[in-house]
Amino acid sequence: INTTQATQSYNQSLSQVTTLAQQIIAPTSGNDLTSSLQSLFNAFTNLSATPQDPTVRATVINAASNFAQLAQSTSTSLQSTASNELSQLPTLVQQVNEISGQIATLNGQIGAAQAGDQAAAALQDQRDGLVNQLATLIGAGADSNGNVSVGGVPLVEGGNALPLSTTGAGTSIQLQVSLPAGTLPIQMDQVGGQIGGVLAGASAVTNLMSQVNNFATAAADAFNQQSQAGFGLDGSTNNAIFVVGGANNPIAINPALTVQNLPAAASAAGVPGDGSNATALAALANNPNLIGSFPNQTLGQAYTQIESNFGITVQNATNSEQQASSSLQSLTSLKGSITGVSINDQLTNLVEYQNMLQATGRAVQAANDMTTFLIQELNQ
Repeated sequence: INTTQATQSYNQSLSQVTTLAQQIIAPTSGNDLTSSLQSLFNAFTNLSATPQDPTVRATVINAASNFAQLAQSTSTSLQSTASNELSQLPTLVQQVNEISGQIATLNGQIGAAQAGDQAAAALQDQRDGLVNQLATLIGAGADSNGNVSVGGVPLVEGGNALPLSTTGAGTSIQLQVSLPAGTLPIQMDQVGGQIGGVLAGASAVTNLMSQVNNFATAAADAFNQQSQAGFGLDGSTNNAIFVVGGANNPIAINPALTVQNLPAAASAAGVPGDGSNATALAALANNPNLIGSFPNQTLGQAYTQIESNFGITVQNATNSEQQASSSLQSLTSLKGSITGVSINDQLTNLVEYQNMLQATGRAVQAANDMTTFLIQELNQ
């Protein structure tokens, strides 16, 4: 039951945070990065047909700005989601330490009761309940003597509780236990329960943020490389569309980009009617090798793959949580059928025994009355 409880709690935490992240990268409104990117490609296609039209040129800049802003907000939201998930750790660690202390106290009381030949069943039941709470929180297990550990690292040894704490910050945060001779780290893959789910969820979301940032950066680099080869209406060249990697964001619109210097032409001689560079920029939509981590895929296909891969993570966590929940119900019912006592049945039996006792008492009283009567009659 403890193991299954830990599994359910782990996947519940993992499912909750990854579901939030999935809604960020693939909102129900459909306004994700791939649709924004497609709008930019469409704007360049229109520009290639009328490269001298200032309204069309402004539309391109607006589409590029929208793509950069959405990349920024997506990255920021994912980072906030991971940070909020990790912010639970101090409270959860405090709960673990409080429960560990209670178990250590009970271990001492149980040992004293057993040494004095006194019943300790109630104390042991209380301890079992606390161990179950630790299994839910951190995936801990205990032996028959109440010694608790996580992944081989002790939390409770007899009557001593060993403090759990965190070290590091952000996504590099780790857990450690203070021992008499120093601290001992707990490997993240050994942590279960809610804390394990929090750590795994934050890691998954952070990894997703890196993939989204890499996608936005690859797209911006591709646009910049092509745009810097073109010429604007003012004859200028080497004009980038995006700024890459600034102010903790993956990309931003180039603040120096204007309607006049937007590079739609392939050469200075072709200005203003040449839209061949705009055509080349629109053609990037069909280039299958712009992101190294997604070979043979276009930018749109790569982002769809990112969404799909993360969707599998979410679905696996949800399925595992549901399976663990079902198993937990079955195990709890099985335990109840073996060790459980029906209060209603026992009360019914008690009433029945009481009635029998009362009936027996009345029979004894009647016999006593009859004996007394016979003695009195004989004496007469």
